[in-house]
Amino acid sequence: MSAFGSEFLQSLRALRTQPASTLLIVAVLTLGLAGVISMVTVIKGLVWNPLPFPNADQVLHVGWLEEGNRDGEPEPLNRDGLVKLRAQVGDAAQLASAAIATINVSDAVSVARYDGAFVTHNLFSMFGIEPMLGRGLRPEDDAPGAPIVLLISHAVWRDRFGGASDVLGRAVRVNGEPATIIGVMPPGFAFPRREQAWAALRPQAGQEDFYGLLFAQLAPGESAGALRSAIERWLDAERLENPDEYRNAYAGVSPVGHLYADNTTRDILGVMLATVFMVLLVACANAASVTLARTLARSRDLAVRLTLGASRWRVAAHLLAQSLWMNGLALVLALPLADFALDRLFGGFQGTDEGPPPWMSFEFDSQLVLFAAGVALLSSIVVALLPVLRLRVDALGASLRDGGRAVAGGSSTQLARWLVSAQLALACVVLMMTLATVRGVDSLVRTDLGVDTERLLTARIGLFPSGYPDDAAVLSYFESLVQRLEREPGVESATATTTLPGQNAQIESAIPAGFDVGDDGAPDIRYGAVDPGFFKTFNVRLRAGRGIEARDNAEGDAVMVIDQSFADQYFAGQDPIGQTVLWNSDGEQPQTRTVIGVVDTLVLDDVNDDVLPGALLPLAQMPVRFASVALRTNGDPIAFKRRFTEVLREHDPETPAYWLRSYEEVLRVALAGERVVSSMFTAFGVVALLLAAVGLYGLISELVAQRTREIGVQRALGAGAAKILYVLMRKSLPQVLVGLGVGLALAVPSANLLSGVLNIPPDHYSILVLIAMLVGIATLAILLPASRALSVDPTVALRSE
Repeated sequence: MSAFGSEFLQSLRALRTQPASTLLIVAVLTLGLAGVISMVTVIKGLVWNPLPFPNADQVLHVGWLEEGNRDGEPEPLNRDGLVKLRAQVGDAAQLASAAIATINVSDAVSVARYDGAFVTHNLFSMFGIEPMLGRGLRPEDDAPGAPIVLLISHAVWRDRFGGASDVLGRAVRVNGEPATIIGVMPPGFAFPRREQAWAALRPQAGQEDFYGLLFAQLAPGESAGALRSAIERWLDAERLENPDEYRNAYAGVSPVGHLYADNTTRDILGVMLATVFMVLLVACANAASVTLARTLARSRDLAVRLTLGASRWRVAAHLLAQSLWMNGLALVLALPLADFALDRLFGGFQGTDEGPPPWMSFEFDSQLVLFAAGVALLSSIVVALLPVLRLRVDALGASLRDGGRAVAGGSSTQLARWLVSAQLALACVVLMMTLATVRGVDSLVRTDLGVDTERLLTARIGLFPSGYPDDAAVLSYFESLVQRLEREPGVESATATTTLPGQNAQIESAIPAGFDVGDDGAPDIRYGAVDPGFFKTFNVRLRAGRGIEARDNAEGDAVMVIDQSFADQYFAGQDPIGQTVLWNSDGEQPQTRTVIGVVDTLVLDDVNDDVLPGALLPLAQMPVRFASVALRTNGDPIAFKRRFTEVLREHDPETPAYWLRSYEEVLRVALAGERVVSSMFTAFGVVALLLAAVGLYGLISELVAQRTREIGVQRALGAGAAKILYVLMRKSLPQVLVGLGVGLALAVPSANLLSGVLNIPPDHYSILVLIAMLVGIATLAILLPASRALSVDPTVALRSE
């Protein structure tokens, strides 16, 4: 057997003689390795290998971007833009589009709403995807006025149609129009994100123009640069016709994987990966400290081995073998722990439209296992390196005279102290980022939206031209539905609105008449179109004037209600009521609207977006086909879900509702991503705090153990407990203060960077919380072993060595 093999077996026996410290090292390394493995698994699935489609690496996501778009995701393109861009691109690439949309599929039995997309015939073939049953889309399916053909997902085929073999050719209705099912896609397929039904994207008389995601597949020999140049030429032509819209536009060409992990997501993942590596470093420093302490404790044994002829490298191999055993066991435990963490992570996205698509893989494959093994090997070397470097063969004689401590060198204890300082500094950075994230997300959750969200039930409804051909029919539908809901027992009020406060408002340019806007143009505001019941349903408080009423219809004067932030910004010192505002003021034909009321400041869009002045306009003056219905109940809104669905079916059997949620669910979904990030950083912070506490406690315990005899002498000579505690504190606190100082110097800018990436408010009060937390941990870590040493009888302490 080789020398290392012999040491490998002997090291296992040595570990079994010190089970407590061995389990401690394995535990801290398991936590560190699990964090790194889980984060690398997420990054591999989202960034390195996001699409499991045959030709995914040949496809680009293209379009145009506007300056200031930090996510770098190209804007969707309409049909006219697609035709013109195809002419510019020519044979350099083929272009395909996917317009994400609601697809209602009905038959004689039932109707169901699906996340769907209208796609060009070449989209799926571009990615190398073919239906499992039936045929794919053909060029003639894109022709103007062509019959509607439908592809369905495997899940829809199984759940809705019972996996029937005769589903091909079945007649259904898609958004109220006759259609035919022509194919079933493979199991697990969904594109672009969670879509389950796809129809051909073809021009149709009376149909609203689409805005679709644009994909390109380069022709052989062509480059992405040539495609970018073609898009720039198209933009130059568009600027001549629409200078305002495309003034700050530029070509966007990116890998299709960026559709699932934009720049912001990649920044967040990068910060998280750096954070978990810091946690792993804390774990390695912790394990190295304990290993160094074990080396000190075994130094007499090591001195004897060196005396009998063992080389320094033989002893180093022994220590490295121990580290390999412990890291190997930690790796075995870390893999299932990382898998559990991933399940919990993506469980946070359940019931939301956030998170990765269902086909995206986050499984452990051979590459990930090899990576994890490599990290564990590197960790083994780091853990064993410091004790090995401190071995001093020239101190052998002194070691045998004083019990063996000189083998590890006289400065080993000091090295352990600086290791603790490093642990505290790294833990400080992780904890500061954790506190900033948790408190930032908490502040978003507590944001005052300017409305009352208690006991509200909401749903989204889409109407299509086949059943509701004009604005009058659309308005009649929503008005009659609201009136019917208000007659239901248990419903206090109901409303139809284009916006739900805290989510999905629209943006428009608006400015008071005569207001000088300078060269930058009119600023944007957020607005929603609402019916008269909005104010009662959401308990919106009027500060001045009146709300929107039934008389504010299409034949009435163009009016608007502004919020207090709008009034403060543009009407300071004036009475806003009766003032005129230029609506769509940057457009060619701005509209004049009269302010009729002022309400509390409203947060009409996502709570983590920039707060802009807000306005409410009459729904009757700007009808839309997609709107939300909200109703206030006199009890638990969830209990009314079933009855709401029944009322809707009675009102129109071919128009289903979706996103049927309480307002608590609405806000939870709106912040799902931020909550998941917050929970992950919380886990990182708790682990880092535990590791720092364990490392500090282990150091102080070792110092106390080494000074047990000295403590006994001091107590025998009459020294009081306070003086002994003071000495221990004086020797331990410098490392704590150094760790805190270095950690805070790194933590504050790191936390500010993270707040900017997540777009959450920075929180510098966390510094005080962090200092108090770590000083408290350090004090306990010093007091607990010291009090235990002071409880030992002095005569016992004197005999301890």
